[in-house]
Order: sequence, then structure tokens, then C-alpha cells
Amino acid sequence: MPNVDPLLDRLFEAARSERVDTSRTEFAFETRLMSRLREERGTSIFAWAWKLAPFFAAVVVAVGLWNSASAAHLNSTAGMVVDAVRQHPERILLSLAARDQ
Repeated sequence: MPNVDPLLDRLFEAARSERVDTSRTEFAFETRLMSRLREERGTSIFAWAWKLAPFFAAVVVAVGLWNSASAAHLNSTAGMVVDAVRQHPERILLSLAARDQ
């Protein structure tokens, strides 16, 4: 099927007839391309890691604070239970006996 657009035919004709010197852009093209690809591929994971590092540090600090608060609460509760057992050991025995029934 022939092309019906004469302007497009003339543009294709002009592009085919003119020879442009591309030797300068061809020089070390593969090396430049591979370098660019390696640069983009190599920095993507590390860029994400550096961007997310403050978030992960905040999570670690929050978990540490939560853990220390939980440990303090556990220690204070355990201290109260120990004091109660020391003061009233018979109540513990009665509560264990009542639980078995």
C-alpha cells in the first residue's frame, strides 16, 4: 500500500539522502552506556537504604523505650507480688487451694 501523504514522503526522502557524521557520538558508546546503567542500578538500593535509615532508627529507639517501660512495669508488679507474699503467705496458699476446686 503506497503512502498517500506526499509531505511525509519528502521528509523520508530528505532523511535518507542526508548523511550525518555520527562518529563522535559512536566513540565509546558501549562503555558510556554500561557505566550509566551500572550507576543507576547500583545506587537504587543504597539510595532507598539511606532514605529509610532514619525511619528504622526511630523504630529501634521506640522499641527500646517500649521494652524498658515494659520491663520497669514488670519489675514493679513483681516487687508488689513479692511483698504481698512475704506479708501474707497463707493467702497465696488459700488462693491456690480455691483455684483447684
